[in-house]
Amino acid sequence: MTIELNIKKSEISTKKIRLMRGVVVKAEQETPDTWTLHLNVSEQDKNYLAGQFISIAPHQFPEILDMVRFFEYTKGKKEPVRAYSLTSAPHEKYVSITIKPEAYEPYPGSFPPLLSPILASNILLGRELEFTGYAGAYIMPHDLASHIDHVMHLVAGSGIVPSYSIIKDELIKQKYPHIKHTLIDVNKSVKDIIFHNDLINLQKRYPEQFTIKHFITQEHINNRDGEHYHHGRPSFEQVQQLVKHPQNTLFFACGPAITKWQKKHAEESGIAPKPRFMEWVHDVIDRLKVDKKHFKREIYG
Repeated sequence: MTIELNIKKSEISTKKIRLMRGVVVKAEQETPDTWTLHLNVSEQDKNYLAGQFISIAPHQFPEILDMVRFFEYTKGKKEPVRAYSLTSAPHEKYVSITIKPEAYEPYPGSFPPLLSPILASNILLGRELEFTGYAGAYIMPHDLASHIDHVMHLVAGSGIVPSYSIIKDELIKQKYPHIKHTLIDVNKSVKDIIFHNDLINLQKRYPEQFTIKHFITQEHINNRDGEHYHHGRPSFEQVQQLVKHPQNTLFFACGPAITKWQKKHAEESGIAPKPRFMEWVHDVIDRLKVDKKHFKREIYG
């Protein structure tokens, strides 16, 4: 997943960010437009926390170097690195990222995705990639409050990626056996659910600790597995039913928000942009009166 970092510098891990290398040893297609790349890195370079991200510079890819130069010429500045949330958990063999290229928005001043289309494929198999890491505050707190007994993950589309890393790490390693994880995952169709089968297997393996609620917005469900699948978007009331004690719950949220291009267009046109997933999340957090210390988010788009 490509993310637009919406995290204060003070929230980022204090570990020194450094340059590392890994070879792409496997590329898996998760959905029609989403791929996971598995990188083989040295053991000393696997020191990360579930939910963190790595950053990749586009300048290292000859296939897009002319586009990089065009972007830099047009923008008048150096093209920045792109951040990708980790799919893998620290106990797993490879360092993995999952990429879903964002669609180009034809607004004045906007640009099409540069790096994600080449990553979301199998053409880099066998290639060595340079990346920097590890960083990000979308992690389970080290000083987890003793009264926390529930973690709610609110995600949409490729926003599942960092939460999937955390859920695997917590359930498989049984770090906090008393904590239950609930996942609300919003997608357009069933085929768009990233890690679908893996999530089902985790739920079957840990039925007392892990609950999944899939919300499908553009496809009718036809009674598929009843309680786990719902048509439409989640409502505040549905979240409220799942969160009995907000003060005892830690919230993670990742998904699309109104983009800067949409905000700029709204200012110029005088037409307010349509709220997206993360705007809904913030409304839920406010209405539940969640302590901001118990809310972690990442935004893409």
